[in-house]
Amino acid sequence: MMLTLLQYRDDHGDPATWMPADIESYLVIGDIAPPAPLPYSYAEMQTLAADHQRSVDRQQSVADRLAADGHATAAGIWLRRARESRELAAAARWGYPHYESVLNGW
Repeated sequence: MMLTLLQYRDDHGDPATWMPADIESYLVIGDIAPPAPLPYSYAEMQTLAADHQRSVDRQQSVADRLAADGHATAAGIWLRRARESRELAAAARWGYPHYESVLNGW
């Protein structure tokens, strides 16, 4: 089994406390076994954020119409979905690692 950068950090703790030899070893491991690329690029995540924001706008509009018609429970459901979409849009703007952590937090 090959040592990865993540395993090295787990074994050696906080990088702020590393000695120069630890830093050099970490860099060498990164050259030998670089981390896998992220599944989505920054541009793709910005597109996803825009899609989530469009969903927010639509869901908020539906919630407002339902509330105006006196359907408070249904409006609350749509508002909750709009809030979740807003959180996903904000996370997607930060990039895939942040987006993934928000998804895994649910």
